[in-house]
Amino acid sequence: MPTPPPILLISLDATRYDYLLNQAGEWRWPFFKHFAEKAHIFQNAYTPSPWTPPAHASMFTGLSPSEHGVVEGQLWLKNHHQTLARFLNKKGYRAIGISSNPLLGPITNLNKDFDTFYELWKNPKRVQEAAQFLRFDDIILDSHDVLQKAIDILSNELATGSAKPIFLFLQLIGPHNPYRPTATALANQVGLYTDEVWDRVKRINQDWRYFYAEGWVLSDTETSLLRQLYLAELDDLNAGLERLFTLPWVERAAQEGHIIITADHGEMLGEKGHIHHLFNLYEPLIHIPLLWKTPGQSKAVSHEEFIQHQHLFPLIRRLLAGETEALSEWQFSAPEFATASLLNPVEILQGLDGIDDTAGDPFRHDQIARVGNDRKVIWHSNGHHECFDFSVNHQEVENQFSLNGTNDAELLDGCEREFRQFNQNTVQVEKMMFNLGYF
Repeated sequence: MPTPPPILLISLDATRYDYLLNQAGEWRWPFFKHFAEKAHIFQNAYTPSPWTPPAHASMFTGLSPSEHGVVEGQLWLKNHHQTLARFLNKKGYRAIGISSNPLLGPITNLNKDFDTFYELWKNPKRVQEAAQFLRFDDIILDSHDVLQKAIDILSNELATGSAKPIFLFLQLIGPHNPYRPTATALANQVGLYTDEVWDRVKRINQDWRYFYAEGWVLSDTETSLLRQLYLAELDDLNAGLERLFTLPWVERAAQEGHIIITADHGEMLGEKGHIHHLFNLYEPLIHIPLLWKTPGQSKAVSHEEFIQHQHLFPLIRRLLAGETEALSEWQFSAPEFATASLLNPVEILQGLDGIDDTAGDPFRHDQIARVGNDRKVIWHSNGHHECFDFSVNHQEVENQFSLNGTNDAELLDGCEREFRQFNQNTVQVEKMMFNLGYF
């Protein structure tokens, strides 16, 4: 009986598909260009959720957020759910997880069923504490440092080999905001800006909530700086992935196994008046990269079919069952309720013009229709239906958050309170930020 192939699932935080490409539609960074030359490229991959816990729960369970129940206000993955790690355990795999996002681990039970699970961030005790870490509390731990820690762990974990095939899940925080690229990446991507522009962008970069609480509108210059900082983070991500793929086990997995590279969600960088993620479902936030290299694959295969995180687990199951053409033959089938209900859309919630508003683009999002109380469906101009969960985050609908004055006041007070705490012990932080040009 043949040995099952190694499986490596890499989840990139807040990584936009369109920013990995240049204006000519070619891969902007060498790592992605090289990897895509021998991989399946899903051009229309979409997240079922605009933030980390529900998106990863869908990856791990093969279920949509309203089915697995990891939604705003209830981020705990219940133990009865079958997971990809448990399924692979039963197939004889050793499941190793490495996470650099504090919302992805014991605090949400998303580490369940892994044989070994490493948290690269300090372990939060509450979800609110984890969210604070993500903003600025642990700013010393940069995305490039995190990746090096992951490489060190893998070097030790895999140095002696394993009697079992390995399933490795690796979650990388870059380029999640606040953007804090290396000096090299900063020099490569970021131009010259006045102190006034830096000061404003620095504030919302350290804590994005100010943007919504104070009703900010970014100038073109500020938007340009924000986007260049994001590109610099992608520079660092490219360099880190190149280092990762020099590890012997990863090199072997690239030849003999399945390597899946995707993102939990995208990021808003000033489009439609939004930054960060949450609070909307625009194209930059939900359109994600998905590259999948199969054992021995020697050429690129491009797909235009719609696919989401919850489809990954079923596809892995089919491939391990011997359905070698499962990826090549992938077709999305919309649930019956979507097609039937959209004959007469119940309620238009929000226009969804994409970044590319070219007429005739079959994958340009035109409108959202609500189906029932807990589902939403994106309805394309060509009749193609995409299913999302309305229950993932009640603040998703555009501007719902910023139009609620009570929420704004509470949010602003929280920002100020946390900044006072943050500023009590920031000598190292300020030194690092100064070296990167933030002050």
